[in-house]
Amino acid sequence: MPGSPFDSGPADDATAVVYLFASFRLVPSQQMLLDGDVRVLIGGRAFELLTALVERRGELVTKQELMARAWPRAVVEDSNLKVHIAALRKALGKAPNDQRFVATVVGRGYQFVAPVEREAIPSGADLPQAPHAASHNLPAALVRPVGRTGTIRTLLDRLTRARILTVAGPGGIGKTTVALAVAHQREQAGRHDVWFVNLSRLSDARFVPHAVAHAMGLAVHSDDILQALTNTFRLQRRPQLVVLDNCEHVIEAAAVVAEKLIAAAPCLTVLATSREPLQATGEHVYRLEPLESPPDSVSLTMAEALRYSAVELFVARAEAARGGFMPTDEEAPLLARICRRLDGIALAIELAATRLDAFGVRELFELLDDRFGTLAQGRRTAPERQKTLLATLDWSHQLLPEAERVVLRRLGVFPAAFSLESAAAVASDAQLTHAGVIDAIASLVAKSMLSANLSHASVRYRFLDTMRDYARRKLAEAGELNALRRRHAEHFVALYARVEDCWNRPPDERWLSDHLPTIDDVRAALGWAFSPQGDAALGIGLTVLAIPAWIRASSLEECRGRVEEALRHAQALPALEAERMRLYTALAASALYTRGMVSQVEAASRHALAIAQRLGDTGFQLRSLFPACCGLVYAGRHRDADALLETFRAIASTSGDEDAMSEGSRLTAFAWHHMGRQAEARQLLAGVLEAFDAQCRQSQLSDNHVSGREGTRSLMASVLWFQGCAERALEEAYRARRDAEASGHALTIGYVLVFAFIPLTFHAGDLDAAEEALDILQDCVAKNGLALFDAMARGLHGALLIERNERQGLTILHDALAQLEREHLGMRQTLFAGLYAHGLLRFGRRADAQAAIDDALARAKQHDELWNLPELLRIAGEIRAASGGGAAEGLFTQALDVARQQGALFLELRAAKSLARLKHAQGESDHAHALLSAVCERFPSNCAIVDVREARALLDSLRAAD
Repeated sequence: MPGSPFDSGPADDATAVVYLFASFRLVPSQQMLLDGDVRVLIGGRAFELLTALVERRGELVTKQELMARAWPRAVVEDSNLKVHIAALRKALGKAPNDQRFVATVVGRGYQFVAPVEREAIPSGADLPQAPHAASHNLPAALVRPVGRTGTIRTLLDRLTRARILTVAGPGGIGKTTVALAVAHQREQAGRHDVWFVNLSRLSDARFVPHAVAHAMGLAVHSDDILQALTNTFRLQRRPQLVVLDNCEHVIEAAAVVAEKLIAAAPCLTVLATSREPLQATGEHVYRLEPLESPPDSVSLTMAEALRYSAVELFVARAEAARGGFMPTDEEAPLLARICRRLDGIALAIELAATRLDAFGVRELFELLDDRFGTLAQGRRTAPERQKTLLATLDWSHQLLPEAERVVLRRLGVFPAAFSLESAAAVASDAQLTHAGVIDAIASLVAKSMLSANLSHASVRYRFLDTMRDYARRKLAEAGELNALRRRHAEHFVALYARVEDCWNRPPDERWLSDHLPTIDDVRAALGWAFSPQGDAALGIGLTVLAIPAWIRASSLEECRGRVEEALRHAQALPALEAERMRLYTALAASALYTRGMVSQVEAASRHALAIAQRLGDTGFQLRSLFPACCGLVYAGRHRDADALLETFRAIASTSGDEDAMSEGSRLTAFAWHHMGRQAEARQLLAGVLEAFDAQCRQSQLSDNHVSGREGTRSLMASVLWFQGCAERALEEAYRARRDAEASGHALTIGYVLVFAFIPLTFHAGDLDAAEEALDILQDCVAKNGLALFDAMARGLHGALLIERNERQGLTILHDALAQLEREHLGMRQTLFAGLYAHGLLRFGRRADAQAAIDDALARAKQHDELWNLPELLRIAGEIRAASGGGAAEGLFTQALDVARQQGALFLELRAAKSLARLKHAQGESDHAHALLSAVCERFPSNCAIVDVREARALLDSLRAAD
């Protein structure tokens, strides 16, 4: 093209083209954009737009040209182009010196303004390849896996043939170290995503699926966490490796999880570590043997001894503990005997080696020999290796000063990593000061009995699992276990009371990284508090304080379970009314999204409301009513919802709570919209949006639910569409989606896609946009366990397939309707029922279609779900017309009348089209033309949605028939 900085035409068959700008490489032939060596993930349409702009760098590319390039077979709105250009700009960032890559030429189009170089690569030459960086959560390796090279190689080889591979062996033998080394090699190869799941901190086997979800960083809102995980892994395109570490105390649950995951995801493998096999279907077991020790020989040299892995490990750890350690040939036989006495157990060898900072090899051997003699009469039923390991631990403990022994055993009360502040608060007392605890911790870290994680801004400390078990045993022997567990629980009650308000503030990543891990401590404290030796009142108080933390961690299912447990204990403590009020409120909100059990939501809200009324707490009256209102709306019980919302709005108005009034108006508009009261719903929503824009606020009542602003925009888009304002409706839907995705809030993303974006793009005839958004919705539902939206996502999927004339859509839509009924989710059930009846008719199943539409009409009238009644009547008329029945005209006319009464111009148009076709077939073309043209004229001339295009085409054919 004249004036272009380079030939913009495509390369011939002998070459491929790569465009270079800033740090990016664009390879159109491979549909690939690289930033350095990292692939930039952008959608197919955004890629086409970028290619078109780069090919004509410096020139204006009009909106019409770009839309023709990205949507070659569809007519779309300008708003579609704006959304994809915005996504493209976000992916590219900014050019050097803050120069934007893509400039807007107002009213005309866009221009690529950054310098571009073009390279033609001959056929056969290597094109740029995008490395696929593996996703993982692997912790940094604290030590090198000495002496296990052959084992690691064998495990990697076995993982190519086994779906479940368990590394089994006694505690302290090095199973975790080996598993981490294997995982790191898999991750570094770049072909697998790798997820390390530490199960040692779990005290309840029910939460094994939660641990896997947490390791992957998934925010799951589901009653069935395991099903959400299987859905997530089934959708992954890359091979996955899940490492289940320390399974022995939750072995049955770990086996179930492993079996379910490999059954769901063909490209997933599980590597487990346990003291015994999982006994899972398809499991392969690798018995991790002790490190090899030299035979007893007085002539052994150090060169010979170092050929054995046990001695190699001992020397490596001793060199780390005592710089410059160089054992002599005379000491080689003693080192060999030490390793044999320790049975080649890696942890025992490491603990012994660290003592060489205080003793020589011979002294160490003599001390070790004496301790073994003392512990020779241990528990008869204990495995020999466990006796040896316990003897080694006991010996290491004996070498500690008394203050360090006390701190060591008291720190055993922590279930996982802990902060210095928490350690000092829990371990100190009148005899042992904070300063003394801190000094002891520093010494224990130096002696490798405690690990310090320095990778975060705030240092956290942790025990090796076996050492934690040993410390807790010593705590019990000292008679301090129950007292320390109480002190531990009281500390976290005080901590959570101090930071309670911080959970509801905008996320501070550093603050969250410091405080989210303490949920493990909350779990341990609650386990003690609700035990026979515990303090139920303390546990109830801690549960109440931890509710915001579970919500922040998106662990609504665990929140629900913990709240239910606290409520069971609270029944015996009637004085804790305020606590029970907060527990019932949390139960209602968490149950709503994880179970969809409206009866449970209503009961919990009712209990919370009664207490709030007795206490005169209007804030919690509103908080307790809100999930009940949501539950009724989601159940499709719009009349009941409207009545309860009237109470909600009255309380909010009396108390002057503007946030609650806004949320009440939004929910009321939702109910009115589905009752067919479109004008009233629109007026309410306009007021809510005006308040949001004016005050720049976010309703606190929505923190545990859908974002108020994006939820309101979604409803406004749906109302506008029904009223025939198609362009404005699509603009609102696109804006709501953009803002929801920017927030990253899974519930809000699902809500926007389900209630606005996908239905509207579907009705507009942009099936590609609807399908692209459906992929995102299904992924969001699977990853986050959004039970509330699962059935509707399936329904939308089925409807799209039917629209593409794929018969399997009928089965999917039928199953979705059954799921909605089973889960008591009535919202928009009539929409899917109508689509199902329409699909049955499309594929010639007229009798089934008639039965389906009759059921849908009965449900719509029973629940006042009248918003879609004109469409159901129209579909009923189409079924009758296809069957040759005489009632079709009456049904079409009734559909027109109801649509006009509701002000639903979009549905009026659809009914008018059906009636016009019927009148034309009856020879009344003039009547048909007058009827349809009167409706079409009320749409803007530039409206290009599929129904308007079809109506105008029908009008042309009617004119031709005259």
